[in-house]
Amino acid sequence: MTRPRAAIVGVAESDLGRTPDKTVLQLQHQAARTALTDAGLGFDDVDALFCAGNWTWSPNMMLAEYLGIRPSYTDSTNIGGSSFEAHLGHAVAGIESGLFEVALITYGSTQRSDRSRGRGSFTFKLTEQFESSVGLPTPVGAYALAAMRHMYEYGTTSEQLAEVAVATRKWAAMNNDVRQLVANRHYQGAAVRQPMPDDDPPVSIYP
Repeated sequence: MTRPRAAIVGVAESDLGRTPDKTVLQLQHQAARTALTDAGLGFDDVDALFCAGNWTWSPNMMLAEYLGIRPSYTDSTNIGGSSFEAHLGHAVAGIESGLFEVALITYGSTQRSDRSRGRGSFTFKLTEQFESSVGLPTPVGAYALAAMRHMYEYGTTSEQLAEVAVATRKWAAMNNDVRQLVANRHYQGAAVRQPMPDDDPPVSIYP
């Protein structure tokens, strides 16, 4: 069997929860530095950078400058919370094809510190104009719409959706830096957008 050339060799987190003393760039620098140290590497070894977010016009260019690196390859594919799974696939393909050797994938957000369900000053265009005009917050509003459709199509119940939130937090609780969610808190949570209680929306992309 041919041994694959690509492997995940370093993983790390930045500070979690409310971090009013740090910017998006500082959080990503913190995680990146720790992950590279975990891998026995440094910033000078990075020749590919992957990141995504709505915090600036060109996140990969700004982050590269902040980190003090000049990667030969960058990728800022943005498809929401699954962007980073796509980045991982792109990184593997790039390494396998010899485009680069060390890929750094980062994400950072201060949304919890900002106490915001929205995406800052993001300008809504095209089809999103119909949601923004009635005050639908993002990303929670998009999750709520998807959940309602799933409930309509398949008869999914709020109790079944609750199990997703509870199971996710159960795994997260293995990390000492992440708080645990109990089922009662989920059921008692105030609805932000029907049918999503307060603790539901962040499940897929926020700790």
